[in-house]
Amino acid sequence: MKKILYLTIFIGILSFSACEKAITGSGYVYDKVSRLPVWKANVTVYLEHPSPETLQMQTETDAHGAYVVASNPYACTGTCPDLVVSIVANGYQSEYVRNPNGDTTFLVKEP
Repeated sequence: MKKILYLTIFIGILSFSACEKAITGSGYVYDKVSRLPVWKANVTVYLEHPSPETLQMQTETDAHGAYVVASNPYACTGTCPDLVVSIVANGYQSEYVRNPNGDTTFLVKEP
C-alpha cells in the first residue's frame, strides 16, 4: 500500500513539473502615416530571440491588420520565455514586438 501511495505522489509531482502550455500573443499592424491597417503583413514568432532554432510559427495579418500567435507547447519551469514577433510587410521597415498583448504596431514606409 505504501508503494502505491509513493508512486501516486511521484506521478503527481512529475505531472505538475512537466506542465506544458502555449505562449500566446496578439496585436494589430497599421501604417504610421495613414493609420490604415496593413493587410497580409508577415508575422513570424520566436521564443526569446529570432533564430531558426527558436522559430515557432508564421502567419499574416488579416484585413483589419490583426494577428493572433502562439508558440509550440512549451514546458515553463519558473518564468516562461518571451514571445518575440517579427513583422515584415512589402514597402515597410520591419519591426519586432516582445510579448504582444493586443498591442498596435505602426509600420514606417521605406524611403
